[in-house]
Amino acid sequence: MQGNHLNEFIDDLHHNPEKEIAYQGVKYMIRGYFNPDDGVYTLEACTIEAEPRILFSHSSSDRHECVEAFVNTQIFNGKTLYEAEQNIDVLYG
Repeated sequence: MQGNHLNEFIDDLHHNPEKEIAYQGVKYMIRGYFNPDDGVYTLEACTIEAEPRILFSHSSSDRHECVEAFVNTQIFNGKTLYEAEQNIDVLYG
């Protein structure tokens, strides 16, 4: 991973992140937000393109559950974050 250490990147996902990354020519936005009305945290990932595609969305009162679901989902051309991390460039966040 260029521009961030993997462990720091994952830690940031617990704290309402807004990150822009690139993997194999595709840009992604990863964002998390907390709804104080119901105590639910949502973590999402989508492509950044003319017609964005939501590739991942997980909501839970347990932030760690959301992060674990994200890092284990195969959204990077069939790879998880762990499998793709060597080819990920962190552009923002």
